[in-house]
Parts: sequence; C-alpha cells; structure tokens
Amino acid sequence: MNNSQIYAAITEKIIANLETAGSWMKLWQVPSPVSMNGHYYRGINRLVLSSDPYKSRVYGTFQQIRANGGQVRKGEKSTIVVFWKSSVEKDETTGETKKMFLLKFYHVFNSEQADFDEQGIKKIAELQNLVTEKVNSEHLEAEAIIEGFQNGPDIHYSDKDDRAYYAPMADMISIPDKKYFKNSSAFYRTLFHECGHASGHPKRLNRFDGMSNSFGDIPYSKEELVAELCSSFLAGIAHLDLDIRNSAAYIKGWASALRDNQKWVMWAAARAEKAADHILGNVPAFASEEKTTAEVTSKVPVLEPVLEDLPF
Repeated sequence: MNNSQIYAAITEKIIANLETAGSWMKLWQVPSPVSMNGHYYRGINRLVLSSDPYKSRVYGTFQQIRANGGQVRKGEKSTIVVFWKSSVEKDETTGETKKMFLLKFYHVFNSEQADFDEQGIKKIAELQNLVTEKVNSEHLEAEAIIEGFQNGPDIHYSDKDDRAYYAPMADMISIPDKKYFKNSSAFYRTLFHECGHASGHPKRLNRFDGMSNSFGDIPYSKEELVAELCSSFLAGIAHLDLDIRNSAAYIKGWASALRDNQKWVMWAAARAEKAADHILGNVPAFASEEKTTAEVTSKVPVLEPVLEDLPF
C-alpha cells in the first residue's frame, strides 16, 4: 500500500465514522484508545478508532496480542493505524542533512477480538484502568478551560457585533455575549473554535500556514478544520451537550472536502489535538511508536512526530 492509498483508506474511515457519529464531537468523546504497550493513540489514530463497536479501548497488533497471552479469533477484521518513521538523509553534493518522515501503517485488533489467558486478562484490565484515569483527569468545566488558557488572546464579549471571529494581527477574539446564544454549550463551542484559531499564533504554536489566508482558499479551509476539531475535542473534555450540527448537508460538506483533499484530515487531526493540549496547558513530548516502553512512560507517549517536520 503506497502513501496515496493510505491517505485514501484513512480518509474514508474518518468519513464513515463521521457519518455514523453525526458530529466531530462524538468522535472525540470516546475515551482515548491505548495500545498493548501502554501508548495512547492520538490525533488521526484516535479518530480512526473512535467508532469501533467495542467497550474495550485496548488495541494491539497480532504479535502484540500474542506476546501478552492472547490469540486473535479467526475471521476478525483489523483496523489500519498509521505512524511516521523518521530518518536522516545526507545530500552527497552539498553535505547537508535533512530529516525525512516515511508514512507507515500497521493493523491492530481490539482486545475484544481476541481470547486471553489469565495473565493477558490482567494486563487488559490494567490498561483499561489507565484509560479510566485519563478520562477522570480530563473532566474539566468549559469556563475553567478558558480561564486556564495561559497567555491566551484577549477576549472581547460584544453586545453589538453578532459575529464570532479571531483577529490574528490584534491577537483578539470577539464573540457575542453568552445571552445571544441558544444555550451555554453553543457559546463555549464557538469560543473553543476561536481559541483553536488563536493557538496557531506565532507566539504560541506558530501554525503560520493557517494564519495568512483568504476566505474559502485552501489554507483557510484547512485551518477551519483544525479549529473545528479542536473545538469538538475541548467540548468533549468539558462534557458539553452534543453539538447539534449533524445535518446531512454539514456531514456531506466535510465528506466532499476530505475526499477532494485526502491529506487534510491527517494534517488537521494532529494539529487540532496539539492545539487543544496547548489550550489545556498540557503539551506532551512527541514520541514515536518505534520507541520501547522503557524509553517513555505509559501515560505520555503519542504516535505522531513533531508536527513542524511533517511533509505536508
């Protein structure tokens, strides 16, 4: 499977999940999946695994499951997840070195697709406890998230302007007062969306490719997807009421955009979760799946490389 086929497969899986869930928010509301090695799946892999029909949030490759006393049952279907493997290449002419990333994929199974011995059952239970602890630690109120956005943008609550927007030059969010929204959840989802944009300011995550754009162009659309996913992620963390934006037209619009631009969702998902982490004040170090559990702790590792180095 080449890169184009991987992008296509991941994009179709995300679209299918979105159509089933009815909103981006429901994809983030599912607790973070964790691998048999104790790694939390993040970004695109979290969204890929979000709509699986299993109560367990523990996944592993065929070999990982076998190594932990399990056996995948005959006929069970795997799910593709991806990671970036880095290498350093040297230009023989100039002598300059450049970090390169190769998109890789592998197949994982949910623990409910396998039978485990007593030791394996105990391991699954321990990993499920990690997931529960993570969910409990993430239970934050919406206002606490806004107040906790350290060195964030100025926020102006307007009685006159009926628009919500982020102005990068002024590093300022303008949003109508809460009373103008149909409910507080709608207000905070909108504010989270604008905070997602603000996270890309040069003095924060420096997501410069989304900060200088025109309405409707590709950088604008990609940045809107980042902010949309970030808002949905934070809304799930804050346990807001479900976003009722799951109209057929809304889902169809995103599906069409993603099919036409099959790298977008992988690009945006990683940046959206990094944006949310920044707003929450929790910016974990990025680690590769290639590392062993001895090199990284079980609660911090992620399956994404440093975003600024990615080749899109």
